[in-house]
Amino acid sequence: AELVFFDGEEAYEAFSETDGLYGSRYFAGQLAAQDKTKQYRGGILFDMVGDRSLNITLPPDSPAEMARDIFASAEALNLRKYFTYFDRDITDDHTPLNAVGIPTIDLIDFDYPPWHTPDDTIDKLSAESLRTVGAVASYYLSEIALK
Repeated sequence: AELVFFDGEEAYEAFSETDGLYGSRYFAGQLAAQDKTKQYRGGILFDMVGDRSLNITLPPDSPAEMARDIFASAEALNLRKYFTYFDRDITDDHTPLNAVGIPTIDLIDFDYPPWHTPDDTIDKLSAESLRTVGAVASYYLSEIALK
């Protein structure tokens, strides 16, 4: 297992092949250039998962097996109501990893009104939301992905 933190997600002008996702694009590119992508079975991206009003919205282009297993994990823990699909694709740090053949799912609460505003303050976060997402990810890893 490896924990990676990416920086430089935001685009300077507009998301494109050369603007945005700097850290994850560099990481994925280095793995591909060194022919190391096969050493990774998959990845989970956690993005904005602490919203007090939790609604994890998987991108519709998520790796199908991973999405199915995340939903099954949430169901097994009676937390399925917090997990659904988003209504459109999301370009995020999972995108470059999927592009180089590392199946990566984006656990993201994209419905977050204070996002990128001065109202994005600590009072909008919830330890319970973090626990919910962590419990589902832990169950997925221990009971499905790593078995």
